[in-house]
Amino acid sequence: MIQRLTDEELKSLIEAYNAEKDRNARLRIHCVILWGKGYDWATIKDVLMISEGMIHEVIKKYRMSGISSLTENRYKGHNYKMTAEQEKAVVKFVKEHFVTSTKVVINWIKEHWGIVYSEQGMKNFLNRHGFVYKKPKGIPGKHPSAEEQRAVIQELTSIMEECAAHEKEEIYFLDGSGFTHNLKLGYGWIEKGQEKFFKTNTSREKINVNGAYNPLTQEVIGIEHEENVNQQSNMKLIDKILEKDFKGTEKHKLYLVMDNARYNHGKLFQAHLEKWKREKRMEIEVLYLPPYSPNLNLIERLWKYAKKKILGVYYDELWKFKSAVKNFFENTVKDKAYKMELKQFIGTAFQVISS
Repeated sequence: MIQRLTDEELKSLIEAYNAEKDRNARLRIHCVILWGKGYDWATIKDVLMISEGMIHEVIKKYRMSGISSLTENRYKGHNYKMTAEQEKAVVKFVKEHFVTSTKVVINWIKEHWGIVYSEQGMKNFLNRHGFVYKKPKGIPGKHPSAEEQRAVIQELTSIMEECAAHEKEEIYFLDGSGFTHNLKLGYGWIEKGQEKFFKTNTSREKINVNGAYNPLTQEVIGIEHEENVNQQSNMKLIDKILEKDFKGTEKHKLYLVMDNARYNHGKLFQAHLEKWKREKRMEIEVLYLPPYSPNLNLIERLWKYAKKKILGVYYDELWKFKSAVKNFFENTVKDKAYKMELKQFIGTAFQVISS
């Protein structure tokens, strides 16, 4: 092992290390000491648990500016490397672009102002300015314009307010979803350096559910079936909704919010709609949502909630999985505690999506 620094240089570094109180500065000094004594980068990386990029940056700074470059803490207090205007420009850049790596921002800053940041330093900067590293949400490529969405939201909000004020008016959001017999793993706390393993299955068996959700009462009505969601399954769902005692149906009004699928406009469905109105002696108004607008159907949040509860468990037999789905829609959602959870999870506020 060949020593890269003189004994005098190493002595100065050790003195600086012993005098320094800042943990990050001590780490940088320690890095240079090991390098100066002749250790290779792989050893330094393993001993100090830092990246090769950081080793390169620290050694380069030391060779250019000496010990002072190691002890200055550019992240302490408000003494940052960039001016306030430069920081604003970086924040604007990150907001306007989908940045997948801190290196993209580091290179952008270096190209514009010649300022060099470490990866950890950039993570600290982004966190300090309110950015977190998370997966973006996918949205339909052909979603309606923001103006169209706001118009629909205004109408739905007005109807919900009307229903809340009048006991004899109710609103349900309708849709269908599939539940596949396969454990869906989520995030959880695991000891650093350790792994947790769970049994999974590769079954493609699926149960489809037609559901209706009342956001004002948190009432959930679900019908499980193995065929695809279609005109007939949707009519069965509405039949089930209409089994309720509507307290004097002659003056009752029912709003059904559903997507613009072709089967919801079918002749059979429309004929049944008129039949329901006659038999129940009530006004039924169907509100069709614009194409590609799942954000406007509150039941989409119910599916997310249900799948989190049902698919987070391993079922070694298909019948157990089917029983879990059935039990959720027939019993679990009627529980008071779950109704409160649903109210908080789903809410009544809508979100406008835009690309």
